[in-house]
Amino acid sequence: MTPQLRQAIGMLRLNNSELRAHLKAQIGTNPLIEIRQADGGGENRAPARGGSGSLGAGDAGMALTNAPAAADSLQSSILQQIQLAIRDPRRQTIAIAFLDALEPYGWLGRELEAIADECDCSFEDAEAVLAVLQGFEPSGIFARSLKECLSLQARDEGPLDPIMETVLGRLDLVAAGDLAPLAEVCGCDVEAIELRLRRLRGFDPKPGARFQEDGLPPRGPDLTLERVSGAWQVKMNSSTLPMVVVSQDAAWDQDVRQLYLAEAQTIASGLMRAVELRNANTLSVAAEIVRRQTMYLSRASEALVPLTRKDVAEAVSLHESTVSRVTSGMTIDTPRGVLELAKLFCRGLAAPGDAEAVSVDAVQDRIAAMIRAEPAGRPLSDELITTLLRKEKIEIQRRTVAKYRGLLGIPSSSVRRRAASKNPDA
Repeated sequence: MTPQLRQAIGMLRLNNSELRAHLKAQIGTNPLIEIRQADGGGENRAPARGGSGSLGAGDAGMALTNAPAAADSLQSSILQQIQLAIRDPRRQTIAIAFLDALEPYGWLGRELEAIADECDCSFEDAEAVLAVLQGFEPSGIFARSLKECLSLQARDEGPLDPIMETVLGRLDLVAAGDLAPLAEVCGCDVEAIELRLRRLRGFDPKPGARFQEDGLPPRGPDLTLERVSGAWQVKMNSSTLPMVVVSQDAAWDQDVRQLYLAEAQTIASGLMRAVELRNANTLSVAAEIVRRQTMYLSRASEALVPLTRKDVAEAVSLHESTVSRVTSGMTIDTPRGVLELAKLFCRGLAAPGDAEAVSVDAVQDRIAAMIRAEPAGRPLSDELITTLLRKEKIEIQRRTVAKYRGLLGIPSSSVRRRAASKNPDA
């Protein structure tokens, strides 16, 4: 792997403001490096029609030395902890793969098996690295479920006793407010359950969200989207994008010039090409995402279409981990406002036959709409909602309906029925 490619891989994780800080740090070591404001020319724009990039599967470990990030970001906080806690280069590479899969709210967004396959390591090695990462701050980070997220926080605060473990295993009863059955399951009295619930209410189910301010970073967008001749065009934002220029006028005396000029020119030129490669791959990935989500971004639809990082990687001939790096923390100005590229990915549910998959967002919206329209005093059960969705050609399981209902903060039908009986006029 060439130094230029290593640099470009490290830069993929940086948004424009972080890239500027990284480049400024290089000036002190090489007087031939100059940073200018990008002019927004053709080399920094791309039509939203996909394309092929030149950066393939990279060495994830390079991000440790080449990707400093802002001190207030979740990614940079975890990266600093990885540097301190994990010294082995191989384990660092695995840790960075986990970091690439970290969702903005702090949960792990990919299966452990997929990360092990990507890193070409055993499941046990990946599991061992995950155990280390789950000990990082904020508590509950890298969890794979709500139960695991709360369990990690309970473990850190201590003690994670058998009663608390049982309570965490029956979050369905916690959500329903059925304390007596929960106490019976735990083999204790209701007072002991109430004590654990008070502790649970102090935990954070989305430990990564605290790093976000009002959902958007306080800076200009990295990319812009505009309509040109009837087609959407993605551009690097020239007002935030730094550009590297190799100077020929460094004030060196003759002896120093003869010793170091050639090396300095090589390093500066390599840095310039690495930035150009970073920008080209960013545009390629962003253009493909915009092409897939055009209906949503143009407000022609209120739901995202199913789209994964793997889908984009295959379309633009990049590795999935590269797409993950590009979209981490990168923002784009759209007709819907400034959005994070990572928020434009959406999981989907399979549809029967040749029908297109349905996005999880759309299914959750449909479940919420059904419950809002349910007859007073006769709430729809998860089983009935499942049946109704299947009639709409949405292949879904009852447990998935229950999961999505819980994510929407909607209590079970039994709880809604009791609430309706207590407030018949509501």
